[in-house]
Amino acid sequence: MISIDKTYNRKVIFTQKGDVVEIQLEENPTTGYLWKINSFDEQHLSYMENKYNNLGNAIGAGGLRTFYFKILDEATSELHFSLGNPWEKDTIDSFNVIFERNC
Repeated sequence: MISIDKTYNRKVIFTQKGDVVEIQLEENPTTGYLWKINSFDEQHLSYMENKYNNLGNAIGAGGLRTFYFKILDEATSELHFSLGNPWEKDTIDSFNVIFERNC
């Protein structure tokens, strides 16, 4: 499994067919701001699931949203996320990563 977080924003990640990529992004659903998958190439990536884990016990504490993708094909592919409220069209943050074939 390849684990990446916000520090990998706009970076190239080298992968092989069959790799599972875990993407962890900080999120606080109590504020209404959620990470959303904007786009990915379904020929090269397969979306598996996402999970949310609280990082604290305090009311309103944030946590981590973890997305899982499987690499289907060894080709260049991009993945784009945005952080925003579902009822607003403004994006307050974004996360983008490029997957490349591991030579």
